[in-house]
Amino acid sequence: MIVKMIKFEFLVFYTNYEKFLSDIQEIGTLHVKSQQKDDASADLLAQLKEYQEIKTVLNKMVSCGSDEKVKSSDKEWRLVIESFYSLSKELEQLQHKKEEINEAIQLYSPWGTFSKSKLLKLENVGLVARFFKIRKEKFIEQWLNEYPVKIINDDGKQLFLMSLDQKFNFSEYAEEVFLPEGDYAELEKQLVLTEKKIDEAEKKLKQLVAQGIPVLEKIEKELFSAIELQKVRENKTLSTGEGKLKALEGWVPEPVKDNLVAYLEEEGIYYTQQNSLPEKETPIQLKNSRFSKLFEPIGEMFSLPKYNEVDLTAYFAPFFLVFFGFCLGDAGYGIILFLGATIYKFFASESLKPYLTLGQFFGLATFVMGMLFGTFFGVQLVHIAFLSGVKNLFLDSSKIFSLALILGGVQILFGLGIKIANQIKQNGILHGLGTAGWILIILNNVVFALINPDTAIALSFIKTGINILSVVMILFYTDPSAKIHFRFFSGLWSIYSTVTGIFGDLLSYIRLFALGLSSSILGLVVDQMAVSFGQMKYIGPVLFILILLFGHVANIAISSLGSFVHPMRLTLVEFYKNAGFTGGGKEYRPFSKYQITN
Repeated sequence: MIVKMIKFEFLVFYTNYEKFLSDIQEIGTLHVKSQQKDDASADLLAQLKEYQEIKTVLNKMVSCGSDEKVKSSDKEWRLVIESFYSLSKELEQLQHKKEEINEAIQLYSPWGTFSKSKLLKLENVGLVARFFKIRKEKFIEQWLNEYPVKIINDDGKQLFLMSLDQKFNFSEYAEEVFLPEGDYAELEKQLVLTEKKIDEAEKKLKQLVAQGIPVLEKIEKELFSAIELQKVRENKTLSTGEGKLKALEGWVPEPVKDNLVAYLEEEGIYYTQQNSLPEKETPIQLKNSRFSKLFEPIGEMFSLPKYNEVDLTAYFAPFFLVFFGFCLGDAGYGIILFLGATIYKFFASESLKPYLTLGQFFGLATFVMGMLFGTFFGVQLVHIAFLSGVKNLFLDSSKIFSLALILGGVQILFGLGIKIANQIKQNGILHGLGTAGWILIILNNVVFALINPDTAIALSFIKTGINILSVVMILFYTDPSAKIHFRFFSGLWSIYSTVTGIFGDLLSYIRLFALGLSSSILGLVVDQMAVSFGQMKYIGPVLFILILLFGHVANIAISSLGSFVHPMRLTLVEFYKNAGFTGGGKEYRPFSKYQITN
């Protein structure tokens, strides 16, 4: 549901205006109305730049992690940032140097640990050592007798050769290798020294992180408060009495208005308050049950509702849950999702726990739908001998297909019902009659199709009468604000667009059946592959376990993504459209000294 907003207007004497702004910022419940203003001032831009830099470094520090206990520090925040960048750059350079040394050692390793200085002595007497690597099948054994060539190493595929003959061109057969400068032993010493410097730099960085995080967290809060205050200062507010009085407008959620009212009364500040009208600027705050609140981020991916609309979160949440379970459709996968989310909750941060709770619900829904479809890790339970007594409880593919269409039809009708509520709320009861006509004609034909009225003339007459009434409602009340002849043509267009639209929307729900079927088939394929490879001698049992493990993990990952994306499409396209959702609401962001986290 959408929290009721109270609109406040204030008149404050200019000498008290700064104190007033500071006080209401401390109370932290007023969403200030944005006034048309010039470009941000240089001071505000500088503050925003500093704030972004602090946020960036703070996030990097947190991601670094530290075994050091967080300590309070009186370091200046700019010095903390400068030191962090300096140490990070030093550590990056040392890591790069270590990689270069390791690459050089890798080049040396096939040739042994001889000294480069000895090669220089050979060069002084006219013997230049050259190094080659060649595939074994290309090497000719008689070279060892005819030329000064020696095999240094053999890795099974390649031979590593050293030659002192400058005339014989081995490069026609082999790849010449140019060893890096420096001795092998010297490179190893450099590696040890570099690793030591890396350890020292990492230790310094961890100490800085432990001291710097509280410093940056403190300045981040202070700067956030200053930025919010400056933004309101730079609002172009109305002024009267030669600028002696400053005017300000804003909204406060009704449940938390008392603190602000008490302050205004105590300070003797002139104000007015009224229930907010459904104007464009009215901010939106959602308030839902613990279950529905888990689905708010999904709805917000599309848009917040307008202030005079119905919040659809609580209405699409149960459908979304069922659709997810329908698409994944395997009881075994449901158990894995539930257990994974449950275990992770013991280690996760508070901000992540709501998403894991949602994962638990997805796991439960998948388990229930998987049992309904009779699928457990790709195994069709209907073929299990000891379950033969309950095999009639499992749905076959034709029934699953029908269930997908039935769920789609129910959600579409439910959406049309919400649309009626929205139309009545926004424009009055007459504007809801056209949509009500559609629900009436659909339900009328469905109900009478089930009871077969053709065998009773009276029932057939009632059916026809209700259909005529429904058509009249659609033709003349789709747009009741228009003139009578325009109403008729508007109704005709509604009949065409709605019939084709609802038919297309209903077909969209077939994707539930298709995704559920594909998930089950992939699981079955994994099982069959595991059984097939499991019959191999010796390594069969190992391959059986590995294929089951990696195959089902991959299937869960891929199918879970589709099971989330496609129900979201059905919700934000089919359901939202049939519910008449327009959206475009502006999120409630109170003028506060502290960041508000959802």
